[in-house]
Amino acid sequence: MSKLIVVPSTHIDRAWKEGAHRLGEACATSGGEITGDQLKMMLSRGERILVRMDEGAEIVGWAVLGIEQLPNIRVLYVYELWAPGGHFERFVDETKALAEAHGCSAMRCAAKPAQARLYKRLAGFAPVYETLEVQL
Repeated sequence: MSKLIVVPSTHIDRAWKEGAHRLGEACATSGGEITGDQLKMMLSRGERILVRMDEGAEIVGWAVLGIEQLPNIRVLYVYELWAPGGHFERFVDETKALAEAHGCSAMRCAAKPAQARLYKRLAGFAPVYETLEVQL
């Protein structure tokens, strides 16, 4: 049985020891935007939400979520995800329920092309816009 567990900000250090430190690998895809250590600090401060993905008695992944109140929409944003072989798509319905419980009307994420293809195919995500960057 798949289950999504919200980890309280008071338990981030414990979760890090249980495997949440692997989110540092997901941070590496951000191109230097954030490191694993910085993410841990943000989670400890309650600035973002850590969730654990359980399959039966086994931890199969971790995700970092945030609630964004934009001018015209409230969005649950998936910032980081680490779930190799964990079949994250099994947790989409629970994540949607969590978003709705926080008053959100949409979920969003940022992804590189290969990840985006998975999100589209397995979880029903669709592009909103494309973010581009130029170094200064």
